[in-house]
Amino acid sequence: MFRILAVWCFILFAAAGIQQVQAQPEQREVEFSSAPQQEVEMADTLRQDGKIYVVVIVLVTILAGMIAYLVTLDRKVTRLEKQMRD
Repeated sequence: MFRILAVWCFILFAAAGIQQVQAQPEQREVEFSSAPQQEVEMADTLRQDGKIYVVVIVLVTILAGMIAYLVTLDRKVTRLEKQMRD
């Protein structure tokens, strides 16, 4: 049980600690693309409307549900393993 929870926590903290790395930070636009560059306004719109918090809450709820499911599943498997040994 604790191994699964520890792995999930490791993945969560590792993903939270990842920062965007750029090989050449002073280069701002892609030179090899012939398509016109358009700005993505969805994130800005979600932030302005306050809906980004809804997205974050939904993701946290899904993650918490998955962790709770894994913990209960691990407890059931541990109980079955204990019954098999006896």
